[in-house]
This record gives sequence, C-alpha cells and structure tokens, in this order.
Amino acid sequence: MSAAILAGGAWAASLVPGASANELKTGETRQGLSVTVKNIRNTRGQVIVLVMEDAHAYQSGNDEAAVGYLEIPASTGSVRADFPELAGGRYAVIAFHDENRNRDLDLEGEIPVEGYALSGARDAYDEPPFQRAASKDPVRTIKMHYLK
Repeated sequence: MSAAILAGGAWAASLVPGASANELKTGETRQGLSVTVKNIRNTRGQVIVLVMEDAHAYQSGNDEAAVGYLEIPASTGSVRADFPELAGGRYAVIAFHDENRNRDLDLEGEIPVEGYALSGARDAYDEPPFQRAASKDPVRTIKMHYLK
C-alpha cells in the first residue's frame, strides 16, 4: 500500500472518476485492462479496484485521479475486474478487500485489518514506486495480502 494511503487510514473510494477520465486522445485506441485479484480469503463484502495512470496521484494515494474504479462482490479465491474503456497505456492497480462495505481500508493503528493489493508488489510490505507498479500489459494479476 502506498505510504500515503496507509498513513491516512481511509480511502474515499466512493469517488468514481468522471467521463473525462475515459476520453480518448487523438491517435489512441481502446485496449482495455483486465485485472485478476487473487488470494481473497472470504466472501464477505466487496473488492474495490482502482486503476491509476498518474505517478503523482498513485504515490500520494489520490483516488480521485483514478481512471478506473470497480466494486466487485468478494469471492473466495479470486475476482476479475474488467476495464474495457481504457486506452492502451501504463497503469498501476490498487485493490482492497472491503469486508465491511464501508469503502475504506480499515486500520488498527497503521496496520491494515482488511486485505490490500498493489500491482508490482513483491510481498505484503513492498510499496512499489509507480515505475514498477505501472505496466502496459492489458492482462494483470495481483495478490491480496492480509496482515491480520
């Protein structure tokens, strides 16, 4: 999880990006993005997936700048989030298992009590920079981590 997100303790994940986030620039084509989130421990709540294309927004945890946002019913094992409207580009993916459906990543102190996942993360404690988290690959798999 990015330090900004963990330090703040809450995600205002109810903010859905506007239509302008999905408008194509001249010469761009829709490639889409499909994200599989694996290692989900139970069926409680939902999995929230955010797609970021801006390094500063990603590092600061600015969820208002997400270009993709989905809430998916949790399923033990894995869920898939499809973003067919996205143009080809480099995207970082952030997800969390919102078990109590409050749209926040709940913490005890600074420790997440709900699962979280970051693209490019090597383990539960890795906070990859945008350069490593972002990829042009239109099919991605990220692993949910639980510390409690």
